[in-house]
Parts: sequence; C-alpha cells; structure tokens
Amino acid sequence: MGGMVLLRVSLERGGFGALPNLIIIGAMKCGTTALHRYLGLHPEVAMSEPKELNFFCGPERPGGKWLEGNWHRGLEWYAAQFRPAPVRGEASPGYTSPSFPEAAERMARVVPEARLVYAVRDPIERAVSQYLHHRVDGTERRPAEEALPDPESQYLDRSRYYARLEPYLARFPRERIFICAREDLLTRRRETLRELYRFAGVDDSFWTPEHERRWNVARGSPVTIGGSLLRRLAAGLSDDADRFRELAGREFPGWQV
Repeated sequence: MGGMVLLRVSLERGGFGALPNLIIIGAMKCGTTALHRYLGLHPEVAMSEPKELNFFCGPERPGGKWLEGNWHRGLEWYAAQFRPAPVRGEASPGYTSPSFPEAAERMARVVPEARLVYAVRDPIERAVSQYLHHRVDGTERRPAEEALPDPESQYLDRSRYYARLEPYLARFPRERIFICAREDLLTRRRETLRELYRFAGVDDSFWTPEHERRWNVARGSPVTIGGSLLRRLAAGLSDDADRFRELAGREFPGWQV
C-alpha cells in the first residue's frame, strides 16, 4: 500500500498526469452518459474518453474484457486518461455494481479526496430499462415476469440504491456525494446542472445550447409491467427506497416504490 500512496502523490504533483477528482459511480441506466457529456461541456471540466474506464474493478492481473475491470493496468495508465483541468472526471456505473464489491475500497485508497456523483431514477423503471438493454444486446431472453424478480439477476440489486451506495458512505463524507435524479435532468435540467457544477467546484452559471441535447435514448420496445409484477418488484425494493429517501432528504414523489 505504501508504494501506491507514493505513486499517487507523484501523480498528483504532475509526475505522469493528474488523477480524477470527480467520479460518476452509477447507477446503470440512470443518465450517466448524459451527466458525463454535460460535465464535459464545461470549460473547467475534462471528462475521460472513453467514458467508462472501470479502473477500480477487476482482478490484479490482466485478463477478461474491458467492462470486467482495468485495475491491473495501474495508476499511471489511469492518470494518463485525463487531460489537465481544474476538474477531471470519468463515469463508470460498474463502480456500484454488485459484481465489483472491491471498487469502493480501492477508490477511497487511490483518490480519497474525490467528489462522487450517483445518478438514480425510479427504481422499477431503472430495472426495466436494464432488462430492455440486455434484451437488445441478446444477453437476456426470458420474459420480464421471470427475469426481473430473479434474485440471481442484478435487476433489483442495482435498483437498491442505498445498498449500492453504502460502501461509499462508509469511506467518503456524505457531503462529497451528489445524488442526481434522472427525472430532474429531464424536467429541470438547468437548475440541476447548476447544482452539479456548484458541487464540482466550477462556475455554475455556465450554459450552452448543447445542454438541451438528450443522450443515450433507450432502444427496444417498451415493456408493460402488469399489476402483479409491479407489486412484486415494489415489495422487493420498498425498504431500500425508504432508506435512500432518508439519506437523500427528499421524497422522489413520482417513483413507484
């Protein structure tokens, strides 16, 4: 660990590049692509390309696919992904995936002063959107009634926002975690981006017509969720949603849970 700390300090001083100080940690299908783009429009912010670096995920040694983690590439590789700017960021929804429980501890060790952004939306809508995503890419063939409640899948787990955020709450101060609702990005975008820019520590008055653009619009045919399935999903998410509302300090009145 001592060697990693020394390398991190060297990187922060400009030895190989600068580590990020703003990271979008999820959740999947909650507007992380839009947030990455909107942040990147700001002249004081440099967001990584590609968007999802998945650095804090995966094994110590090379192997697997990009989305399975790039921890083995090391800090010099990670720092090289960021251009110089007051705020440097990336967006990897995998950081709050149940598949990568190691991400929070690694992040706290490498960039302990980073600010974190956690995007959310109606938990049931999020689960359905992920289901549609996997239907389109061919990795899910089951009907919604079978797939969505399946405890072996991540559809509900990734919609348990408090549980997914808990490892970060244990390692980062609450005031350095910004919760951004996708619904707010759609209905009150200018105000939401002002809040986000203020959180990031940059000029919150910045605005461009490009902010009006929508990113990563969902593909695939809509899925109709019947009353029985909706009640099953809500029952599986309600306790977590209550804890998350208390944490966020708001009600999210349009949510179905």
